[in-house]
Amino acid sequence: MRQAITIICLIISSSALTQTYEVYNGDTINYSDIQNRKQGLWIRFNNNGDKLLEQGKYISDQKDGAWISYFPSGNIKHKITYKNGKAIGPAQFYYDNGIISEEGVWHIDHWQGNYKYYNKNGRLAYDWHYDNAGNRTGTQKYYHENGVLKYDGVWANGKATGTLKIYDEKGKLVTERVYHNGEFMENVAITENITTEEVAPQQSIEIKEYNTFNGTGNHVVYTRHGMVEKQGFFLNGKIFTGKHCFYNSDNQLIKVIHYQNGKAVKTEER
Repeated sequence: MRQAITIICLIISSSALTQTYEVYNGDTINYSDIQNRKQGLWIRFNNNGDKLLEQGKYISDQKDGAWISYFPSGNIKHKITYKNGKAIGPAQFYYDNGIISEEGVWHIDHWQGNYKYYNKNGRLAYDWHYDNAGNRTGTQKYYHENGVLKYDGVWANGKATGTLKIYDEKGKLVTERVYHNGEFMENVAITENITTEEVAPQQSIEIKEYNTFNGTGNHVVYTRHGMVEKQGFFLNGKIFTGKHCFYNSDNQLIKVIHYQNGKAVKTEER
């Protein structure tokens, strides 16, 4: 139970005016001036007076500086910075277990600048950036629960633009998606080239394709080493017009097959 003494002071002039405040742990809190404006440190408790709800400072009835709210457990719920009564400045939100859930700069009704969101295990989930109007802008990153990067892309005016890279839980690039002004344009599959064992020394290594991409349209397919494997127009996942590149174990280009209307029309040996 908190120990507080409420003191009411009367100042009499042409009319009766009052000042009120409390004393908590030797400090003056919850002070209201003769114009009934809140000033200085304010601390609020629950109805029983044994649990802290929030605390912060007022200047002439306006919240100012850092205000802290608490869960019933006593752990911090959030810290919000105020200026002239408005939430403007650094802000942090927490899970009831004490781990931070969100942090960034809040401006009245939206985030600005760098923003981070965390899973309950404490690992980073989102690493975003907002412009001054609250639109997601610049590099945006998402993470798997194990902390490994999941998505990596660029936003402009709140919309995805350019290439969004997608990774599995082991950090391996599995696909890329191309956006323009927030509109999905195409999917770029990332395939693995798996080499067979050499039957004899110096023999060329056969490259087998394991491609699950079955889209139609203009696409670029890369190998796991980032080399262009197929490029052109696809029909149901197969190159229709374009080129198919082959590489050796040193990622050196050894052959290019050119396609027109679904047929190989030219082969270049390197």
